[in-house]
Amino acid sequence: MKYFLLCTLWVLWCFLHSYLITARTTLWFNKLLGEKSAYYRIFYNLFSLITFLPLFFWQRTITGPTVIPLSPYLMIFKYIAMVFSVIVIAGSFVSFDIWEFFGTRQTQKKEKGQVIHKHGFYGIVRHPMYLGTFVFFTASMTDAPLPQFLGYLILAIYVIIGAFREDRRLLRELGDIYREYQKEVPMILPGIARRKTYRLRGQK
Repeated sequence: MKYFLLCTLWVLWCFLHSYLITARTTLWFNKLLGEKSAYYRIFYNLFSLITFLPLFFWQRTITGPTVIPLSPYLMIFKYIAMVFSVIVIAGSFVSFDIWEFFGTRQTQKKEKGQVIHKHGFYGIVRHPMYLGTFVFFTASMTDAPLPQFLGYLILAIYVIIGAFREDRRLLRELGDIYREYQKEVPMILPGIARRKTYRLRGQK
């Protein structure tokens, strides 16, 4: 019963996390809040974090059999993958406006459009933050008790879905310039060297 409840709550969290950032929802909040809507991104990030942490720590209190057990030697590869994921995520933050991501930049009332620039990990994949997060959750699934395995599995699947949704949103907003970017840089799996490198300010 606890497993079912845990999975249900994770799916609900993923749904809310995605729904609250859709164009329709943010437009509704913009109309409702007026000038205060500039703080919506801060609210969204805080809400996501506050609702994520209880679930994350609760699943660690539920016991269960170990899924995909690893020997001490294979654990080394797990930790390498997790370090790699942290480096990619940190590199993604370096490549764009971190204050815009957290929502504080929007409160300064400065108009900025999304533009594509040459820089860092965004010349290797279009969504390096999604890549790093996916690798982290996937690595975390190994040698994990069943409750944690299920939680990480749901989150890993959600990350892939989020990457596709983000890609469609950016294509809709940026049009041909993003379409060319799609042709030159793979979405989430690194490919061969590209002729040009780009990154998208504010993109995950």
